[in-house]
Amino acid sequence: MTPLPVSLETSKPLALWLGVAEVVLVREDLLPDGGGKKRRSLQSYIEGLNKDAKHIHLISYAGSHTAFTLTQLLPEISIHLYGLQYGGGAYEKTMTRLLNDRSNIFQLTGSSLAMTRAFNRQRSKQSPGHIFMKIGGSLGPDEHTSQIAKEVVGSLAPDFQHIMAVASGDLLKSIARHTDYFTGVLTQPLGIRVLKFLSLKNTRGVSRVSLGKRMRMMKELKDLTGDLWDPIFMGTVFSYLKGQTKLPSKLCIWVTCPTGINWIDE
Repeated sequence: MTPLPVSLETSKPLALWLGVAEVVLVREDLLPDGGGKKRRSLQSYIEGLNKDAKHIHLISYAGSHTAFTLTQLLPEISIHLYGLQYGGGAYEKTMTRLLNDRSNIFQLTGSSLAMTRAFNRQRSKQSPGHIFMKIGGSLGPDEHTSQIAKEVVGSLAPDFQHIMAVASGDLLKSIARHTDYFTGVLTQPLGIRVLKFLSLKNTRGVSRVSLGKRMRMMKELKDLTGDLWDPIFMGTVFSYLKGQTKLPSKLCIWVTCPTGINWIDE
C-alpha cells in the first residue's frame, strides 16, 4: 500500500472558542475508506495479514471504528464483530446500523460478559482461515502511525501541545517518541480509564462530562466549523479542553474518528 497523506488544518474558530492563540487539527478523519486513526494503523495490520485469512474476529464496542474500516479495506474477508453495548446513544445506534448494512460484516451486540463468551467460544474452535484480533482491536504502535507522528511534530513549532483521544494508547505512544508536549484524554469506561491513567504518561480525564453534554457540544462545534465529529472520542477531547481554566497557547488536536457519520438524525 502507498503511504497515506497527512492533512493539517489551522482553525481560527476553534482557537477563539477555546481562548487560545492557535489551533491546528490533524485531520485523520479525512483519510480514505472512512478515515480515522484506525485507517493508518490498519494499513500495517493488513500488510502482515496471513494470505489464507478468510474471517477476522474482533471484540470491541458496538459499531467499532476498526470493524467499520476493515469492512471497506477487506471486502472479500468476513468481519465478525462482537460488539459491546456501551450506552453511546445516537452515535452507537448510527455506527451499529452502518455496520449492519455492510455485506461482509457479522455483528453481534450485547453485554461485555456475553460478547466475551461468544468471542472466546469461537476462538477455541481454532478453525482454519479464522484470525482473532487483540481485545478492543488494539494493534500496538505501528510504523505508519509513528512516521506520521514524527512528520506532524516536526512540521509544527516545538511549543505546540498535542491533544488526542486515548483508548488503547497506541497513538499517544507514537507521539511520545517525538515530543514531550502531549496530553492524552481518556475515553474508555471508568475502570479502564483508571488503569490507563496509571500506566500511560500525560493522560487526563478520569472523570468526564455526560454523553448528553458531549453531544450538545459536538452540535455546537458543527455550527462553528461545519464538521460533525463523534461525541464519544472527540466529544470527550473537546469537553476536557473546554473545562480547563488555562490551556497552552498553541494546540495541535488530533481528529481520530471516522468521517461523514451523521448521528444527529438518528
